[in-house]
Amino acid sequence: MTLSEQVDSLQARVAELKTSLDASRKETSEQIKARIAAAKAKADATRAAVADKAADTADRADSQWQSFKADVSSKMDEMKTRIDRQRDQQDVKAAERDAVRAEDNAADSLDFAAWAIDVAEADVLDAVDARAWADARAAASPPG
Repeated sequence: MTLSEQVDSLQARVAELKTSLDASRKETSEQIKARIAAAKAKADATRAAVADKAADTADRADSQWQSFKADVSSKMDEMKTRIDRQRDQQDVKAAERDAVRAEDNAADSLDFAAWAIDVAEADVLDAVDARAWADARAAASPPG
């Protein structure tokens, strides 16, 4: 999924959250509780997916770091040679690596934002339910 597609998806999810909030104001406590459970399950699933992706990213970074440390001296010699002969090509490759790294970081941040929206949805629905319950209790209580 491209970054643009991830942002579009995130935007759609925020719109769904607004729709969910508006709809929840007309629902019974049982309906809201069912939606809370669904939202929490969705958040847990997203969290698990993000955690798996973060673990994969961490594993990949650790593996890359170990590989880098293992052959740093040969890479330095190679780099010096390339700098002398192929500066422009080196710059393009470095820019590509930087771009890929930045895109990966952006994708990870968008995954986190998606998880945060899932949690926010559950929290918003929980707040609506708590307010409805408090209002019902206040209406049922004798004035005094």
